[in-house]
Amino acid sequence: MPRRPKELEEGPDPAVATLRQQLVSLLEIGGYSFEDLRRQLGTAKAALEEDLRHVEKSLRAGGRKLEVQPARCLECGFLFRARAAKHFHPPSRCPKCRSERIDEPRFSMA
Repeated sequence: MPRRPKELEEGPDPAVATLRQQLVSLLEIGGYSFEDLRRQLGTAKAALEEDLRHVEKSLRAGGRKLEVQPARCLECGFLFRARAAKHFHPPSRCPKCRSERIDEPRFSMA
């Protein structure tokens, strides 16, 4: 029987993590906004939103939780609480004052 190559015997290189593994590592540190995560991982908005949803389900299955600090309007202070459960990306403008100065949601793990 032929021997397997050494790299297959040892498993994958720990320095090479999947995008979702990298995302979990960043969430453990916490305090990242959606754009911060997107820049760190070098991914598109839609892909990051999908990955965050998957990580949220995985964390829940493991007894942990994805904490989302909701987006906030910098002009009037409106908090986008209801939106945080549905959308992870930041809104374009405030429904109350129509300002586009929005502080992005922040993510961490509990």
